[in-house]
Amino acid sequence: MSSDSKKEIDIQKNIAYTAGLLQGDITIKRLIESIAEGVVIINEHGRIVLVNTRFAEMSGYSKMEVMGKDLNIFINHYKHEVHKKHLESFFASPRIRPMGVGLELTVHRKDRTTFPVEISISFLDTESGRIGIAFITDNTERKKALDALTRRNMELDAYAHTVAHDLKSALTGISGFSDILIDENLKIDKDERREYIKIIAEDSKKMDTIIKELLLFASIDKIDIELKKFSMKEVIDGACSRLKFQTDQVSATISVKNIIDCTGYPAWVEEVWYNYLSNALKYGGDKPQIIISSTRTKDGYVKYSVTDNGPGIGDELKETLFEESGTSKINPAKGTGLGLSIVKRIIEKLDGYVSVDSSLGKGSEFSFYLKE
Repeated sequence: MSSDSKKEIDIQKNIAYTAGLLQGDITIKRLIESIAEGVVIINEHGRIVLVNTRFAEMSGYSKMEVMGKDLNIFINHYKHEVHKKHLESFFASPRIRPMGVGLELTVHRKDRTTFPVEISISFLDTESGRIGIAFITDNTERKKALDALTRRNMELDAYAHTVAHDLKSALTGISGFSDILIDENLKIDKDERREYIKIIAEDSKKMDTIIKELLLFASIDKIDIELKKFSMKEVIDGACSRLKFQTDQVSATISVKNIIDCTGYPAWVEEVWYNYLSNALKYGGDKPQIIISSTRTKDGYVKYSVTDNGPGIGDELKETLFEESGTSKINPAKGTGLGLSIVKRIIEKLDGYVSVDSSLGKGSEFSFYLKE
């Protein structure tokens, strides 16, 4: 028998003996099993002596499957050597501490998927030698929450810049034309006066819309809503009515075809239509021809679409349109209104999803899907 084989037999005997010691003590066994975190116990060779039920559930391995295996089965292969050095350092001078401070730690499941974790490590000297004890917390939900918060802060920052720009633009118009109208030294005929008042009125409406969108943005993740069946045609009419001035201004034609009712939250869905239609009017080319339609899908959703005859969108831009401040990449000077990233959040909150289909020179189709 080779020395390596003999060494391996000795290691496995030690593992079995140590596991027997730990499981033989009913107090220790119950303690390990009662801990809410996953527990992995290893020897000085980095071999697994014992795992608790919680970690077995987290990793997808059975307890017996991993006993005696190298701890590396839970770690990315490119980190094996680094991890080996860390283990040697820990057993040479053990202390209770968190592991991987400042690093994103992950564990590999049996199916080779991974999940983020937080790990604290401790040690214990037993009659069979020193063992290391890792307490492992599944960090998936916390990471999701942190990622969502980071994304929301980025969206808020981008949206704040857009809102500030649009409000300033509207206020500048209102202020400028108001100054002209009240200046008694300026001679203004009836037609000019009527035109200035019209601009002030439209800029006031823009500000009202911006404020409504800002309030909506703030409420999406904070309020619980009741989904209900509603008339989609009425919601579309509401959005079109709000955009009448812009529609007339660019000589656009909006056609509404085959509208199916669905389940959702009408106030939010109107904002989605408003955003889609507003973008179609802005980017739909000369005299936009816009078609609103709906169709049933095989998976029980209704697909709602806004199709325009504009210049279309390249593949690279399509990938980022629904991300933070994505629409500003089309034309920053025109602003982004509610923003496609917020549209996506609204529709996902309503248990739906969004999509875009577009090619350069062939127009665009922006869609969202809701349950009928």
